[in-house]
Amino acid sequence: MTPASSQHGAASRRPVYSGNRRVPLLGERTLKDGSIVFEAALRTGRRRLEARTKTDAIAEVRALQVDLARGELHRSPAVAPSVADYARDSWLPHLESRIGHRDPRRRYSARTVALTRQRVQEHINKSLGHLPMNDVAVADVRRLIDRLGTLAPSTATGIVSTLSALCQFAVKNGVLERNPVRDLDRDDRPGVARQSDPRRLTEADLQRLLGNLSDVFRPIAYVCAFAGLRVSEALGLQWRDVDIEAGTLTVTAQLGGSGDRVPAKTAASTATVPLLPALARELKAHRARQASRNLALTHGDALVFTTLRGKPQSRRNALRAVHAAGDAAGLNEDGRERVGLHDLRHTFISMALAKGVSLPQTAALARASVPVVARVYAGITEEGRAEAAAKLVEAGFGA
Repeated sequence: MTPASSQHGAASRRPVYSGNRRVPLLGERTLKDGSIVFEAALRTGRRRLEARTKTDAIAEVRALQVDLARGELHRSPAVAPSVADYARDSWLPHLESRIGHRDPRRRYSARTVALTRQRVQEHINKSLGHLPMNDVAVADVRRLIDRLGTLAPSTATGIVSTLSALCQFAVKNGVLERNPVRDLDRDDRPGVARQSDPRRLTEADLQRLLGNLSDVFRPIAYVCAFAGLRVSEALGLQWRDVDIEAGTLTVTAQLGGSGDRVPAKTAASTATVPLLPALARELKAHRARQASRNLALTHGDALVFTTLRGKPQSRRNALRAVHAAGDAAGLNEDGRERVGLHDLRHTFISMALAKGVSLPQTAALARASVPVVARVYAGITEEGRAEAAAKLVEAGFGA
C-alpha cells in the first residue's frame, strides 16, 4: 500500500499527463490511506474509474467517452461537474491542446489561453464556479455582469465573451442545452466603449519620447513606431529577420508570455515590410552594441532584443521603460493615459495616412485588413486635425 499522504481527498486532485501533454478529462487524487485513484470529468459528472494504472485509466476514460457519445451514459444532476471543475478539467485542456495547432483556424496562442484561464479563475469562478455546469442560466450571467460593474466596459465584455465560449463548448458536448449568454437582452450586456482613446503622437512628441529611452529599449520603440510592429512581434524578431542591406524586415513569429517564439497573431501578420532609413540606422547601431558584448548575440537565430544577460527581453520591462520616457518627456501630464508601446503602432498608422499613403497601402504596411485599419487604427493627432481644417479653408470651403 502507498504510504499515507498529508494531503488527500478533493484537495489532492490533479491532472494526469502522458509525456508532457495533459490527458483531457482525466485526473487523479490521493485517498486518506495514501493510495491513488483515477477520475474522469465527463459531462455526466465526475466518475471514479476502476483502473489502477495510468495506462489503464487513459483507455478507460476513452471508452467512457465513446459510451457517452452513443447515449449509453446518462446525466446525473447530483454529480454534474461545477462550472469551475468543467472549465479546469475539460474546456481549458481543450484550449491548451490547440496551442500551436497547424490549422490557423483552430490555433490558439499561449497568451490567449493564459488570459482565458485568468478570466475564469479571477472572475467567472467567483460568481459561478460553484454552480453545476448544466444549471447555468441567464440570471446567473446577469449576476456576473453586475459584479463586473467596476471594470472597464471592454474588460467586462471580454470576460462575458469568455463565459460564452465556455458555455458554447458545454452545449457542443451535451452538457448544456442552450448557451445562456446568447439569451441576454441587449441592455443587459456590458458596453464596449473605450475609457480613453489611443494616443497618437506628433513627430515632435515621438522624437521627445525616443530621446528619453536608453540604448536597451529605444530600438524596440523604433521598431513599433517606424515599422508598425506589435510589441510581441518586435520582441520575437531574430537577426535573420532583419536585412539592413536590402532594407527589409520580416515578421515570422512573436514572443509568447513564456519567452518562447510562437506563431504570429494571424496569417496576415507574417509578412515582409520596408525598413525605413531611421529604423535601419537604429538597428545597425543596436547590432554593433550587441556584437561588442558577445558576437553570439548577433547570430541569425539570436533574438534582436535581449536583456543584458542575453535572455529574451520582457514586454513588461519595455512597457515600463516607455512609460518612464513618456513621463520624462512631459507626454503623460494632465491626467492623460500614459503613452504605451501599442500607441506607437497607432502613431505609425496615423502618420502613414497623414503623409498621404492610401488606406490600402497603409493596411499592407500594418499587416492588417483595410476595415480593421479604418475602424481601429485610423486617426489623426490634434496637430493633424488643425492641418486638415486649414486645408479646407485654403480650398475655399467654409471660408
